Amino acid sequence: MRGGETAVAEQPKRRYVDTKTRYECIFARHSLQCALALGRQRCTCKPTYYGTVWDKEAGRNHRTKRVALISEARVRRADLQAEVRAGRVEKPSSSIRLHNAQPIFIADCRAGIALNKHGKPYTGKAITNLDSSLKRLPEAIRRRYLDKITAGQLQAAVDDFRREGLSSSRIRSIINAVRSLYRWALAREKATDNPAESIQLPANDSTERDRVATPAEFASLLDRLEPGDALPWALAAYGTARSQEIRALEWLEVDFGEDVMLLADSEEARKSEAARRIVPLVKPLRRRLHAEWIRQGRPTEGRVCPPRRESGSGMISLDQLQKRIVKLWGGCGLRPIGLQDSRHTAATWLDHAGVSPKVASVFMGHKAPGRQSDAAPITLRRYTHVLPGELQRARDRLDAFLSERKGE
Repeated sequence: MRGGETAVAEQPKRRYVDTKTRYECIFARHSLQCALALGRQRCTCKPTYYGTVWDKEAGRNHRTKRVALISEARVRRADLQAEVRAGRVEKPSSSIRLHNAQPIFIADCRAGIALNKHGKPYTGKAITNLDSSLKRLPEAIRRRYLDKITAGQLQAAVDDFRREGLSSSRIRSIINAVRSLYRWALAREKATDNPAESIQLPANDSTERDRVATPAEFASLLDRLEPGDALPWALAAYGTARSQEIRALEWLEVDFGEDVMLLADSEEARKSEAARRIVPLVKPLRRRLHAEWIRQGRPTEGRVCPPRRESGSGMISLDQLQKRIVKLWGGCGLRPIGLQDSRHTAATWLDHAGVSPKVASVFMGHKAPGRQSDAAPITLRRYTHVLPGELQRARDRLDAFLSERKGE
């Protein structure tokens, strides 16, 4: 900006000019090409007319619809005045469009102002999902005012999504995002109704995952990879880690002395409070983790799986890694396995190893454990809802199962 110049906010372009008429609170709207709009005395367009009525209770003006005749505008104003005096005027409709409300809502989510239905702040992953889901709505809906969007329009969008072949889970994410936005908008009087509440959603059409690898097959798949590339799969199958837990795991949360690791300690990695847990290291995982720790120079901090290149989040892109690895396995004639399938494989192994469902739920992060309130170091953390030593015994059973089956 040159010296002496000042920044001036860009003003919206005017599309019309309103003028007073000889009748009280009746106004005429002229086009910009009208001579009157250009500062002359006589009107050269066909203006429309509307009336306004002051509502003392609401502290605002109400306006009639615009009509072609000034006489009709006067009649409409008289009717509106009677409704205001009788207290029968409807609440004003929202003055904000959905595509304008979305960035404000997302910013409030990131600031911890907008809360989920449980009254808790949204996690980073949930905010990303809300943002992408709202952007997936048809543009015709996104450009409408919040109070002008109807349940019928949203239901039609759901029907169109199904015709496109969108999965039921994705459709549910989109509509639930709309419900979340309206819950936020209603509390702040940006909307008067939530049209997404009664939407009929398709039944869950997701199929049960059937890609479960045997211990020997899984070990063979990992042996085809570079050690650093194999580690996320080892964490998922041998350590039950979710993708966000793998991305956020730090060396500070791995204790080789006690052979345990702390998963989902940070908010960005936590799907829920139940996800924060300590997982004992089975031998195949400990071996790979320790080798990677040495390869990285025995770090005391930093990511266990660092990003391959500079990233805004400072985390590895598992989606890109997974695409590359799956392609590599396919090229070798091997049947690929995804990270989420690897985690399901972990649950299957625990079951076949004879680990009780109660203890397996702790491994998987499906049940929130109690912890000592004063336990700060990872080596002092203990679960209180399972019998002492149960996790270690489960680890030993899983180790025995993996060793036995790997030799088959």
